[in-house]
Amino acid sequence: MAEEKPSFPQRRLHHVGIVVKDLEKAIAQMEAIGFGPFTFDENNRTFAIDFKGELHGQPAEWTTLISNGKMGDVELELLEPVKGNQALKETLDAEGEGLHHIGWLTTDLKGDMEKMIAAGAEVWTSSIVPGQPGFCYFKHTPIGNLAIEIREP
Repeated sequence: MAEEKPSFPQRRLHHVGIVVKDLEKAIAQMEAIGFGPFTFDENNRTFAIDFKGELHGQPAEWTTLISNGKMGDVELELLEPVKGNQALKETLDAEGEGLHHIGWLTTDLKGDMEKMIAAGAEVWTSSIVPGQPGFCYFKHTPIGNLAIEIREP
């Protein structure tokens, strides 16, 4: 009998993440070509999130400015790293603006992380704080240099 390999969590693609230097400028450019509208809620186009977690297995804290626009059933997530060491800033510094990750939602973050690690994925950064939605970015894929994110709703 063939050995069963762990498989990527069968979830619906939730978003495509793009790292940018200037969030307002990126929103204006994307809306000008028909993406969006970019909103957080009725009163805000953007929101800042303070994170506590790990980066390369070490404790880290950082702040990211975010806005989301709809692309059918998938969101286009624009992310501007604003404070602290973070995976987004590493990518921006090394490669400039552009595609950073694709993301899926999960209701079993720790379980799905374990499955992906067992399948050979390596954690790049994560934030798992009790009472808050958590997330995990796995290191870039060898083909396409694309990070994979799983996060709680």
